[in-house]
Amino acid sequence: MSDKKRSIFEQELADVQALANTPRAEVQKQSKNQQTNRARARTNAIMEASTEDLLEAQPVELDFVEPHDHLEWKAEGVQPDTMAKLRSGRYPIQDKLDLHNLRVTEAFRCMLQFISTSLEKRLRTVLVVHGVGLRSTPPAQLKSHLAHWLKHHPKVNAYVSAPRHQGGSGATLVHLKKSRAAKDETKERIARRLG
Repeated sequence: MSDKKRSIFEQELADVQALANTPRAEVQKQSKNQQTNRARARTNAIMEASTEDLLEAQPVELDFVEPHDHLEWKAEGVQPDTMAKLRSGRYPIQDKLDLHNLRVTEAFRCMLQFISTSLEKRLRTVLVVHGVGLRSTPPAQLKSHLAHWLKHHPKVNAYVSAPRHQGGSGATLVHLKKSRAAKDETKERIARRLG
């Protein structure tokens, strides 16, 4: 390290103070109640973070796709049959969002609101129309951003470019996760059928 860099480094750290060394035994003595309260507060803070906080409208590291590229992604645990039905368009489209002519940040807000509303309505398969992006700069800008947002959205199970009759590479079929209430209903329905 050069003398100039060392000097700058030392100036930056001039007001830094060492942390007090707390013996491990004292840390372990904290009551279970305090530990539980801290864990509960940490969990609440995570739960209060909105999806918008977890996602970025314009992520720094974005893999751009080509206008006519086929999009496909699935979360861990999604069954191959589910993907096959999604690919072929056999799930009924329950709602549709058109993002044509929107700026990236506007499209981001619309997409978040659309998914939130769809989940409230207990919808599972929705269509997002974004266009292929031949005239955007860079090409397929909105399509690339949408692929990134959907992949990182905690309530998205899978997505795939729509079959030709549903919009082809200019639209994406999105399969949403079931809500807790919908899962409970399914369990009850299966239990009634079995017994």
